[in-house]
This record gives sequence, structure tokens and C-alpha cells, in this order.
Amino acid sequence: MRLLLISDTHGHLDIIERLAKESRADAVLHAGDFGFYDGGSVERIESRELFLRVVHSKLRGDAKPRAKKLKGDALRAFVREQLPLSDLGGWLDSGRGFSLPTFAVWGNHEDGAVVSALLEGKRRVPNLTLLGTATCGPFRFFGLGGNLLPALLGENAPLDGGRGKILTTERELSALLDSAPPRVAGEVRVLVTHVSPGKEPLVGLLATALDADLTVSGHMGSPYGCVWDDFAVRGPSEAEKRLASAVAVLPKALRARLPAPASDEGRARWYRGTFHVNLPDAPDGHAVVEFVGGRVRLETVSAGLPSRS
Repeated sequence: MRLLLISDTHGHLDIIERLAKESRADAVLHAGDFGFYDGGSVERIESRELFLRVVHSKLRGDAKPRAKKLKGDALRAFVREQLPLSDLGGWLDSGRGFSLPTFAVWGNHEDGAVVSALLEGKRRVPNLTLLGTATCGPFRFFGLGGNLLPALLGENAPLDGGRGKILTTERELSALLDSAPPRVAGEVRVLVTHVSPGKEPLVGLLATALDADLTVSGHMGSPYGCVWDDFAVRGPSEAEKRLASAVAVLPKALRARLPAPASDEGRARWYRGTFHVNLPDAPDGHAVVEFVGGRVRLETVSAGLPSRS
């Protein structure tokens, strides 16, 4: 079985379909900044988010530099009339869906109203599942969307951080832990977050609690996919201290559920055996995981960097 791993499509959904076909995927796993916007989002989100839509657009020639200079109502009018925030609005209106099972988390640049409507079943995209938990063949997915900021994980924090910002909440994190079943022999456990465990140690802590084999993330915008385990980048003592620091800033209820693990002098599986895949923005690269013959294979693809002149 082959999974396309992709992130940061920023509303350009056809690239998901194209890369899924090119990579001969059986399913798709998306790590956020998907483009969860509809026709009404332009009125709900702040100008900064509209500006980012221009940055990630396919405007040609001098059209993009001109659009980047627009402010306030002028920028809002330009996006409304000439640059839809996402292909998703048209898909929702037409009933279009994905050709393959597609599993996604939301990123930090999304419309919380659209995400909430999809989670509540008020709106639907065929073949799209927002994680949560799900299974697909030998893979068991655990997903945690939004901007994972430990200081803003309050119990009553809203999913929608306001005006196009979307946060991870304590409720979501607790619900994910509650829903995690014991490991089944032969399964591959994958944690999908938008924020990278290389940037936020809380992701690594959560991966340990879920006994994940693999984490998949986006957000960082590197032109190359990055793959590592803790053994490759830090010593056992440093790794333990890093996860302990993540525990220290958690709300009290989560601290009890996410204790800092020991590395067992570097032998613990979370330290030497849980691998982390951080993806580029979709136009710059992707990855493919294949499960065959009881082994998990990984391919990374990059559009590359131009050589220095």
C-alpha cells in the first residue's frame, strides 16, 4: 500500500490529485494548511491571511507584486473578485470530492468556521476525512490540527483563534489520547500534525504517548523533506530534557497524561526508532510511504533549489 504525504497546498487542491496519480498512491495523508476556505471566508479572516493567499498564488508577471501592495478593503475586494482563497469553495458548491481516500489535519492558516462545519458534518467533501483517528490498510492515523502552542492550550480555548488563525486545543489533545487504542500487531502508527516535532517538542511527547512509528508534519517551508529520529540529532540526556521541558508548560491535567519518558540510556524506541518526516510546501516536494512485505519504505521528492550563480 502506498500513501502520498503532502502538506501546505494552501487551497490548490488539484495538486493533490495530480501527485496522487503520479505517485501511484492508494490514499493521501495531508499535514495541514490545506486551504479550508469557502466563499464567505474572505469576509471573516484578517488582511494578513489574505496577503498570504497572494503570496501563495499563481499570479504571473507583475500581477503578484502589485497585489502584494494592496491593503485593507482593496485587498479584500481583489481576493473576492479575482483570487479565490481556495479551490475548496467551488468543490463544496459542486459536490466534487477526491478520487482517493484523503486524510487531513488543518493547519494554522485556515478558516475555523469551515473546519468546524466539516467536523460537525454540516458540510462534506467526498473521500475527505479530517483527523482525529482513522485506519487505512495497515496504517493507523492520529491527527492533531492547528497551531500547537502549549501556552494557548487552555481547556476553554476555541478551535478558531480568530480571523483565519486556528489553534490546537487541550480538548482536542485529550480527545486524541482518549481515542487511541492499544497497538495491534502489524499496524503502522502515524501521528499527523501541522507543526513539526523538530520545532515543538510537545509533538514528540505526544508521539511517544501514542507509540507512533512515524510522525508527519509540514509548516516549516523547507525546500527539502527532512527525516530524522532523536538519535540522529541529539544525545539521550538532551532528548530527555527537551521532552521534560514540554511537559513543564502543559496544563495540569495534561501533565498527568503526558509524563516525560526516559531514554533508557538511548535504547528507548521513541529515541531510536520513531522517525519524523517534515514535508515541504506541496509545490516544492512531497513524500511517499509504502508498506510492502512487512516493511515501511519512504521516498522523498523535492523540486530542488536553483544553483548559486
